[in-house]
Amino acid sequence: MVFRASPDGPADESLLDPPELERAAAMEPGLRRAFVSGRLAQRELAADLLGTPARDLTCDYSCPRCGSGPGLSHGRPGYSRAGVGLPLLLSLSRAAGWTLVGAVLEPQPGTRLGIDIEDPRGTDFSGFEAVALTESERAAVTGLRDTELLQARARLWARKEAWLKMTGEGLTVQPGTVEALGHPEISDVDAAAAGLPAWLVAAVALG
Repeated sequence: MVFRASPDGPADESLLDPPELERAAAMEPGLRRAFVSGRLAQRELAADLLGTPARDLTCDYSCPRCGSGPGLSHGRPGYSRAGVGLPLLLSLSRAAGWTLVGAVLEPQPGTRLGIDIEDPRGTDFSGFEAVALTESERAAVTGLRDTELLQARARLWARKEAWLKMTGEGLTVQPGTVEALGHPEISDVDAAAAGLPAWLVAAVALG
């Protein structure tokens, strides 16, 4: 497993494929910058791991509803070169102006990957636990307060998101029905070790 983190900032849009550029063009400037920065970080990590120039890669996404191929710019990320799919699992997440990309080179058949990063401040609202957490998860955060509570909420949410990205279900599933504890496939990620600010929270699911 390889992680790469990068802050959102100016990026070379010429490295992206037409479907990605079309999607970016429909966004307001802030979102566009974050989207392009994230896609560039993902492409450059893939190029480094595969030992090929980033310009030689073509995005090759797959979506359970829309299918797969070079015309897609959403869903489970992947790349091809000269029309041949490349042996790489990828997952990307953004929070608080940062992007985290996770990758597995030459995965075993059937292996799936999901990562997520979260800003704990995003969990600071009334009703979060009733909507987002299972009964056992609510019990796990009982008694926590202030920063410690927000960190614990964010860690559980990141684990859920990573799991749902791995399975491909996303938020078509009610998050309060997804158990984030007790899955050996889900691990917490040390944000600072991955290159993120230490106050962010991250998780990875691999199975």
